[in-house]
Amino acid sequence: MVTIVDVAKRANVSTMTVSRVINHAASVSDATRARVLLAMRELNYVPNSIARSLVSGRTHTIGLIIADLTNSFFTTLARGAEDAAHKHLHRLVICNHDDDIDKERTYIEALISARVDGLIITPAGNDSVENLKIIQQHGIPFIFVDRIVHSIKADHVVGDSMSGAYELTSHLLRQGHSHIGIVSGPLNIHTASERLKGYQAALAEFGAEVRQELVLYMPYGPGADTAVPELDQQIRGLLSQNPAPTAIFALNNVIAVQVLRSLRRLGLAVPDDVALACFEEVDPYELMHLDISTAIQPAYAFGEESVNILFRRIDDPDKPFESVVLKPRLQLWPSHRKG
Repeated sequence: MVTIVDVAKRANVSTMTVSRVINHAASVSDATRARVLLAMRELNYVPNSIARSLVSGRTHTIGLIIADLTNSFFTTLARGAEDAAHKHLHRLVICNHDDDIDKERTYIEALISARVDGLIITPAGNDSVENLKIIQQHGIPFIFVDRIVHSIKADHVVGDSMSGAYELTSHLLRQGHSHIGIVSGPLNIHTASERLKGYQAALAEFGAEVRQELVLYMPYGPGADTAVPELDQQIRGLLSQNPAPTAIFALNNVIAVQVLRSLRRLGLAVPDDVALACFEEVDPYELMHLDISTAIQPAYAFGEESVNILFRRIDDPDKPFESVVLKPRLQLWPSHRKG
């Protein structure tokens, strides 16, 4: 095994100088640094990360705990976070909690045990409070991304969910859809409650009735796939109301795909029979050139901004909390009510 002693001999420097280069110390000349790095490459030397962390007090690793990496929004968010972490010379460890509080706690404890320098987290829901307190108790800098828990004060990067939902619902209303169904996620999740508020605000402003029988609930993430029979029954019941909704607002792209599939199984076409709108982009394979109005959030920026803010928090633990609210980009299609 190649050791730091071997590198020092190859570069003709002391082991202390090699250690300083590895730990990015400023007290090494450019010429010496270049000679040491060349020796490391020639010998394929890989520094001992545990030893480095003992010297520097940092592991050069941060954690990202998100809801569902199979959701394209979180996939792109993670890429933005990884790119930003790389620029800060840090590795990124990505975990999925699938909106499961116990799984979330397991990953929080594992990342704390791994002595990460900071955490970025999309909380599983309002019940995440006790899990988040564990992070606080260990003094780990952290930031919320996409979702927040109001009782926990922290930096956060979120989307303007309420405004986006308001604009999507308003668009449908302007198209003549005075009765609009909504398929929401669990209301203990910040984005779901905010989007429901936006939907209700648009209906109220346009003088349309807020009808509770037109509000359905289903899981946000992977659990949506297991709710197929129940969803078909719920969608059938939704469309049998009098008067029936002529449009449906799905609160995210995972729900939208499940609603779209359910409508197809019921022999209904989008947008000819029922108009559909949702947050986030839908898989093009599922769309098949269908006109679905969407509020598309800048997912990459969510990840990038959250990492940059996290490092400002790491460098200055006592600075005021930062709040970044990113506006969605609306992609609106005509979906006039038939008849």
